[in-house]
Amino acid sequence: MDKRLEDELDRAPKGTKEALHAFKESGDLEQLEIFAKGVIARNIDDAYAEVLIKADDSTRMVDDLGIDSLTMLEIAMTFEDALGIELIDDELSGIETYGSMRDYLVGQIKTGSP
Repeated sequence: MDKRLEDELDRAPKGTKEALHAFKESGDLEQLEIFAKGVIARNIDDAYAEVLIKADDSTRMVDDLGIDSLTMLEIAMTFEDALGIELIDDELSGIETYGSMRDYLVGQIKTGSP
């Protein structure tokens, strides 16, 4: 794990780094979701924390979680570094909900994007 990623995960909520390791070992999608929510929590304003905890498939990334395009790129970079995948910028811009983000992430992992 590189230094930037290590620092990013150290600043994420407790359990984020552990969920990443558990997902890598087991492939358990519940651990992936804990990791993803931790990365998102690290990058959003604290005012949105409660919304993220209760997030479901219809939770909107911009309107409900306050994620702008720069924040989305920062989140994507962490996902790429942590999971060894490539997320396409044009596809990221079309992600509007938490559910679509999770599905896109799982899809990229399953296809083994470089």
